[in-house]
Amino acid sequence: MEQFIKSKLLKADLVEIDRQLEDAGFKDMSSIVLVKQAFVAIANLVDFELTVRPMYAEHRNLSAIYAKASKEYEFAKYLRNKFIGHIKPELLGKAIEWKPEIRYMLKDTDKPEVMFIYNLWVLETAINTYTKPDGTHKIFESETDLVYPPDRKRFLIFLTHVIGSGIEYLEALSAAIGQGIEMLDHTQQDLEDWLAAGKTEFEYIKK
Repeated sequence: MEQFIKSKLLKADLVEIDRQLEDAGFKDMSSIVLVKQAFVAIANLVDFELTVRPMYAEHRNLSAIYAKASKEYEFAKYLRNKFIGHIKPELLGKAIEWKPEIRYMLKDTDKPEVMFIYNLWVLETAINTYTKPDGTHKIFESETDLVYPPDRKRFLIFLTHVIGSGIEYLEALSAAIGQGIEMLDHTQQDLEDWLAAGKTEFEYIKK
């Protein structure tokens, strides 16, 4: 049941993120927060997928659906790790090198519109560090400048693909997991569940 609920939580996040980005576009701090949360959800999906692989023996379609965007999922997880889950000092140092303008706008960093641009610059720096040993990018064919319309469009196509693929995978996964779960409704409530709830003792959840 835990895996079923987890798949639904992740899917709900991605569906809502997709809806809001579709409605409002990628143009301000609200959209930046949505993009960051999308990468968090996708990174959680990547970690979750490792735990459900035994299901692939009976549900081979799940493996095929995941494989369609597996490289993009790993890229999204990289961005989560370097820029969102943690803000790496090395990333910020490289961003200042890549975008010297950062040095000259520090007095304006309380303005949301300026912080949107700062986020773009740091995000594109993280994107550009996702390289092979020879220095070429693992996903894109060139460096990314998110202020440059063609590059921003390329990034948004990637984002749309990774969110949509994640929703597709999680929908199929929850359907497969749900086959082994008894779906109770409010007419089937068991008093024993509430008696057990009354005995709940909470403890700190360790890593």
